[in-house]
Amino acid sequence: MAEFIRATLSSIFVGERLRPIDMDYAEAIAASMSEHGQISPIMIRKTPAKKGTPYTLVAGGYRTTAATLLGWTEIDAIVVKADAVEAQLLEISENLYRNELNPLDRAIFVMKYRELWEEKHGKITRGGDQKSNRNDYGLVFSGGRELSERVKERFGFGQSTYEKVTSIGKNLDPVLRQAVRGTTAENDQSQLLTLAKLPREDQIAVAAALKHTPDVKKVLAFTKPPVLVATPPAASQSIILNKLIAAWDEASEETRDSFPEHIGMSDAPDALMAAIREEAA
Repeated sequence: MAEFIRATLSSIFVGERLRPIDMDYAEAIAASMSEHGQISPIMIRKTPAKKGTPYTLVAGGYRTTAATLLGWTEIDAIVVKADAVEAQLLEISENLYRNELNPLDRAIFVMKYRELWEEKHGKITRGGDQKSNRNDYGLVFSGGRELSERVKERFGFGQSTYEKVTSIGKNLDPVLRQAVRGTTAENDQSQLLTLAKLPREDQIAVAAALKHTPDVKKVLAFTKPPVLVATPPAASQSIILNKLIAAWDEASEETRDSFPEHIGMSDAPDALMAAIREEAA
């Protein structure tokens, strides 16, 4: 059963989070907490093996950071019974449910949710056990296709959103995932989908390019193959000659008289064309 306490910040071990803390956002949370107080408690678990920090943060990284910025020494917290894997599942669940994630983090969290479930309950296989199990914290786990249905139901995803989120999470290389932090792609699902569809070698190249040009659209433009404009085949000389004869037949007398002078010949026009027709025959 969960326990509500007033915990000292110094007693809570934060550890590495699934997403980095955006300090601008943390300051906004701090401003809200300063004006309205702490609306919802953080979630922690007991970790007596950690000397000096008997608790480990499960969910509420931004609220904890905001409290530190405000100079608070204590924070409202709920103590839950959970091991390391269950704690991460709870962190993911809360963040997805609170809808505070950008498209990149949402994809990472959904795939991490699946990985942690498989670590705790076994690899998901097509056509596997379809029975679902519920733990003490209301998280629903199930095998095979039903897991995706439960995830969609639990976090309010439609089928289209779930497929896009899963595609980004599965196919975006970790190197590129890190490189898009701070770029427009981090908050643009369509750009993330485009990047996730690239071959791995192209993703690595894009990641390297973003270090010098943090503009995803420009970098993507560089990766596109050049458009090859088809060159029409050259017309045969016989076709050109026939066109020349046809043009001569349609020309006026004045035009015919001007042509020999244009090409530097003094022959009479008719004599010239007679020679041309003889050549074409």
